[in-house]
Amino acid sequence: MSTPRLIAYRDLVPSRWKNGLGVTREIGLAPSNTLDAGFRFRVSRALIDAQAPFSSFPGVRRWLVLGRGGALELRFDGEPTRQLERVGDLCAFHGEDVVEGVPLDGPSEDFNLMLADPMLDAEVIVRPLVGSMILHQPAQAWLLFHLLDGHAHLQGTTQALGAGDTLWIDPVEADRIAARVDGGGTALIIAIVPRSSS
Repeated sequence: MSTPRLIAYRDLVPSRWKNGLGVTREIGLAPSNTLDAGFRFRVSRALIDAQAPFSSFPGVRRWLVLGRGGALELRFDGEPTRQLERVGDLCAFHGEDVVEGVPLDGPSEDFNLMLADPMLDAEVIVRPLVGSMILHQPAQAWLLFHLLDGHAHLQGTTQALGAGDTLWIDPVEADRIAARVDGGGTALIIAIVPRSSS
């Protein structure tokens, strides 16, 4: 049985973006020896404190969620500009898109999901945490619970989560209730699931 693993924000090690123009903190990844990206999927937090183009990741699907700080404007080459103004605002795009991040009200920090494996899909849900929440894990799926803001407690344990902390749960064979949490704030729930053949 796979039990939730707590990944604390304070333990994340900063590193430079692929293009060297920003700072990222990797939360975790599922590695791959065959995909060009080197991973099946990867999750991280990125600090954007100045106008800068994003790194290019051809063939990778990306989701970006405002985690904290000021509003962020995303400028796409040949597409409408999008703005993330509140914690939990989300934008999905392709890794080969030409995108520039422009902080509007001071630095922002953002949660990033990058999905490189074409045999996987992602379900990305932003939900308020008010009291108790059941975390349902689909069969053969990774389940991530990331606290964007507020506080949470993993029921049945002494583990407490603060803003930026993540519960990582590896795949199991059958659908199940993987965990129960309680607290208050804004939660990001991600299931990385096998792609349907239909």
